[in-house]
Amino acid sequence: MDTEQFNLRISKELLRDLTIIANLLKVNKGEWVKTKLAKEIHEEKNKLLMELSNLYANSMITKEEVGKLVGNEIAEEMEFIKNKARESIRKGAGYGKRLKR
Repeated sequence: MDTEQFNLRISKELLRDLTIIANLLKVNKGEWVKTKLAKEIHEEKNKLLMELSNLYANSMITKEEVGKLVGNEIAEEMEFIKNKARESIRKGAGYGKRLKR
């Protein structure tokens, strides 16, 4: 995995708390922080992508705007999902009409 240095300044109180956690769990402070940070970043990214997807699905934001925010690959995926959802709704509506008759 390619890595990059990222420095972070934290309060002395927070560092003391981190030291306590690391000592109790018998883990390296840096590794513990990286693990927790990775989990939080993953969860936040997924939450934000879901919100963005909802905005796009409801035509409140364009595919181009999505592409600028998160890249064209994700914008294409959202377009694919939006089209499949619309197709499914059309088919469901047609099926409902046939059942009604």
